[in-house]
Amino acid sequence: MRICGIVCEYNPFHTGHRAQFDAIRARLGSDCAVVCCMSGNFVQRGEAALAPKHLRAESALRSGADLVLELPLPWALSSAEGFAHAAVSILDASGAVTDLAFGAEDAELSRLWPLADAALEKSTVDATLEHLESGIPYARARERALHAVLHGEANLLQRPNNILAIEYLKALRRLHSPLQPLALPRGGAGHDGAPAGGFASATWLRARLRAGEWEKARPYLPDSSFELLQQAAQQGGLLLSPERLECALLPALLRMDIGELAALPGASEGLEHRLYDSIRHSRGFDELWQTAKTKRYPASRLRRMLLCAYLGVTAADQAQPVPYIRVLGISQAGRALLRDMAEKSALPVVTRPAQIKLLSAPARALFDREVLADDLYRFALPCWRQERAGDSWRRQAVIL
Repeated sequence: MRICGIVCEYNPFHTGHRAQFDAIRARLGSDCAVVCCMSGNFVQRGEAALAPKHLRAESALRSGADLVLELPLPWALSSAEGFAHAAVSILDASGAVTDLAFGAEDAELSRLWPLADAALEKSTVDATLEHLESGIPYARARERALHAVLHGEANLLQRPNNILAIEYLKALRRLHSPLQPLALPRGGAGHDGAPAGGFASATWLRARLRAGEWEKARPYLPDSSFELLQQAAQQGGLLLSPERLECALLPALLRMDIGELAALPGASEGLEHRLYDSIRHSRGFDELWQTAKTKRYPASRLRRMLLCAYLGVTAADQAQPVPYIRVLGISQAGRALLRDMAEKSALPVVTRPAQIKLLSAPARALFDREVLADDLYRFALPCWRQERAGDSWRRQAVIL
């Protein structure tokens, strides 16, 4: 039996995600198990998730996932390279996963592998650094460096899913992983576009739900996902107003000095000074990153940096290896996978928070940071008066 890993965020889980499960099983067999490595309460685009991580894990399980693992906070808020590498390392270390599936606009491994291999070459890295000196963003600098080697094929990196696909392949190479890559054609709506081909993007769905247009979103959400989201919204358990987080975020940033900002992931070339000034002259989170952004430092990178500042994540944290595998959700079939992982995993597998206390000091420190981040997230929810600090120490995995 094949066991296929997916790197995901499910913010929220929609019909396109369920279609990916179907496509995987059509390619690898109807009995193929699906293991998801999912971001927690904060996601890679530099935002707090619409729904708490355990709800998103349950949505995935109810639509066909077998096991949901957590991508810890420092790497969920990392660059595409760090995000992909950490997630693939978790799936690889599990000892149970055999395949890695991902979407791509150009889902031909014969075209994607040469780009991934070339991107790992020292000559490409050196050329990328040279192009960066002109002030262009990293993505554009790398594309130019690869264009010199692969010419028109480098244009594949102008499409967002292709970029992540390359990062997954790079991670497989670096880890010498036996996982078999499975590139699936990405169709339908784009990342930020309106519905197309029967599917809607997560960005469009979040906008509809936050605007109260639930019936517009409903056709693009599995019934179980829609029901879980609706129930959570009625109980005050969705972050439908992201500005609620700003009330805590902006004062926290004001307390930071230049040295603390300089230690953030991605801070370089004096960016900490620009951030320091923007923090003191902005009246909201959006205004903050918009005034700080430049051609070199795009919005998503700045949003991740500012969230890292708020949540206490430093560049040193992201440079460490992932110290454990935390399970967020388990299906009936997932129980057998979990038993297999318990025997084969290269990392400790955590199903109950109490198990963290038996692990290494770095593992305990990471989980303490996760607990704090989860508290800060939950206290931004409308139901915050019902929350207690440290609840993550008592929260078990979702079991179907």
